[in-house]
Amino acid sequence: MFKRIFSILFVLSLIFVMPLHAAEFPTKEVQIVIPYAAGGATDLIFRALAATTGKYLGKAVIVINRPGGGGTVGVTEVAQAKPDGYTLLSAITPLTILPHQVKTAFTYKSFEPVINVVKDPGMFLVRSDSPWKSLKEFLDYAKKNPDMITVGNSGAGGGVHLIALAFEKTAGVKFNHIPFAGGGPSVTALLGGHINAVSVSPPEGIEHVKAGKLKIVALFAEKRFELFPDVPTVKEQGVDFVMGQWRGLAAPKGTPPDVIKKLHDAFKKGMEDPVFIKNAKDMVVNLSYLGPEDFGKLMAHDDEFYAKLVKEIKK
Repeated sequence: MFKRIFSILFVLSLIFVMPLHAAEFPTKEVQIVIPYAAGGATDLIFRALAATTGKYLGKAVIVINRPGGGGTVGVTEVAQAKPDGYTLLSAITPLTILPHQVKTAFTYKSFEPVINVVKDPGMFLVRSDSPWKSLKEFLDYAKKNPDMITVGNSGAGGGVHLIALAFEKTAGVKFNHIPFAGGGPSVTALLGGHINAVSVSPPEGIEHVKAGKLKIVALFAEKRFELFPDVPTVKEQGVDFVMGQWRGLAAPKGTPPDVIKKLHDAFKKGMEDPVFIKNAKDMVVNLSYLGPEDFGKLMAHDDEFYAKLVKEIKK
């Protein structure tokens, strides 16, 4: 008799307690893991988004940097985290690139897409006092001096590294690629004169471009930046090349759908917040919202695309 009553009470506890956990989410701060060093585009974008999202989520959103292994250290950490919604990954294009370049403990299928926030073009920056005043001069020198132009990136196998590799193949040149722990350190190296150029996304180094310390020598966008209308795209200058990266948020596989929805709704409101929109504009960021389903489709598409591109580049 008592055993039967206990069994009934146990079943009832599951019925009432399990939905209550999801309904109460979040009960503590939510963290976003950035698999790169502080100061890069991903770091800057999600710190700005975290600042505006907390009030909509009801709990603070904090950013933690976990650089290492070209991004694999931080991504692996989140893939293995408890799927409860409290640990998120800044899911960016390399998530669909790295598994095709090196052996990883994850693929994009190791995560539940939450929201895509940005889709921005890649670009090359050089110092303002560099000897190359135009893309033509830059490429002419590269053709005559293979491997002599050092181009920094945020990590071997990362998105901006692959963009640089794809660009050199299209342009018929050969660069000397130098990996760093993130976009911030690579820009610092350029400012210090330790490398000749850097492959970055707009937020990385854009303040130095505004200050006149750096200049855009190659812009891989479909159209010119509104902030820099005099800088033509490489396509306008005879090199048929357009390439960039997306940046969103993802949770470990198995995170409950209702928790994903709460996260999505809060971060979408954070994206729409006037403060974040202004910060994005100041960073020359191209906001590009996608919900969980469409973001998942983008990941699947790019996983197939980069699998082919990595093979092509390695030839």
